[in-house]
Amino acid sequence: MDAVTQAEAENELNKGVFLPWGPYLSADDVRRMRAELVGMIEELSSLEGWPQLYRDEVLTAAVRGPLAALLPDLHYFTGRLAEARAEAAARDAVKRRTWRMGGFDARRRDA
Repeated sequence: MDAVTQAEAENELNKGVFLPWGPYLSADDVRRMRAELVGMIEELSSLEGWPQLYRDEVLTAAVRGPLAALLPDLHYFTGRLAEARAEAAARDAVKRRTWRMGGFDARRRDA
């Protein structure tokens, strides 16, 4: 086996961030993933009606958090957002199907 030279080791490090449990991530990948995470948190806060202070705290923790937390945060908020979207869709479906007795009084008077 050949020994790894200093230049080869530095070249490997410059390719991107190495996560032992995940892929190499370039700086652009990290920025893209953090932007995606921010979008998820903002949509979730809107769907669940979070107070602005709470939303800001969660966003700060997500953006300034360690890189090791990025992939778990993406996984967690992807699940939470899917649940919130499903609940919102269910609420909308119930609202559309609910009979509000519109015009019922007029029909009773005509009879």
